[in-house]
Amino acid sequence: MVFLYLAIALVVGYLIGSISFARIFTWWIARKDITTEGSKNPGTMNILRTRGFGEAILTLVFDALKVGGPALAAYFLFNHFFPDYGDVAYFVTAFAGIFGHCFPIYYKFKGGKGVASTFGMFLFNPHLWWLSIIMFVLCFILFFFLEYGFIISLLFIFVMTVYGACFYGINKILWYLIIITILILNLILVLLKHRGNFKRFFAGTENKVDFKERVFGKLKKNKSSNFESNSQEKSSNEDEKSVDEEKENNDDKKEEVKESSEINKTDENSQN
Repeated sequence: MVFLYLAIALVVGYLIGSISFARIFTWWIARKDITTEGSKNPGTMNILRTRGFGEAILTLVFDALKVGGPALAAYFLFNHFFPDYGDVAYFVTAFAGIFGHCFPIYYKFKGGKGVASTFGMFLFNPHLWWLSIIMFVLCFILFFFLEYGFIISLLFIFVMTVYGACFYGINKILWYLIIITILILNLILVLLKHRGNFKRFFAGTENKVDFKERVFGKLKKNKSSNFESNSQEKSSNEDEKSVDEEKENNDDKKEEVKESSEINKTDENSQN
């Protein structure tokens, strides 16, 4: 009976993982198809290069959530109804979600490369979440120094895979051999999905990511636009002020002329 429920968890994980948030958000926000822009990959990195930092983070969060959320739900459900099967249920569901992300049934099996979804598998894991956060912060910092995003992404997945395999192997948690096998298969899957990146990297044509520009470029543009608008406003205020001053001077001159004419009239009357 437990294997039947594991099969159900696998199918559910795959169907949820097949949802492409990169496609959804790009169309929703800009009415554009991400598979026609940049590297044409419906993933976080291509979103970062073509759409910007904000949409990339949005895609990363939801791609991680669509894998980690169902996997965590499977973990607690199986621990409640089938004690000691929670960990294997977690990774079966998570790997199915990652596979669905890479080969989505809704999009003719043309999906992303599994980096953000793999991040979700490690982030929501009850045993590995803390290291996942540490590695994410370190990799985020590395993005400011390395221009090749796929190298940093693969570094994260490699470290987490090795640690996860060692953790489950040393503790010999039930079904740990299956869990380690899933972790290794996931690493192989992600590497295969990045084979084009490796070819372009060694050929010197790999797409680069100017992470500083993506993160701070928009802020600089906003600051410069604000400065220009303030300058224009200041200039217009000065122009208005100068016009008002000129008008006041003209009024003063008119009054002086009027007063002098009245004085002249008075003098003429007195002489007469």
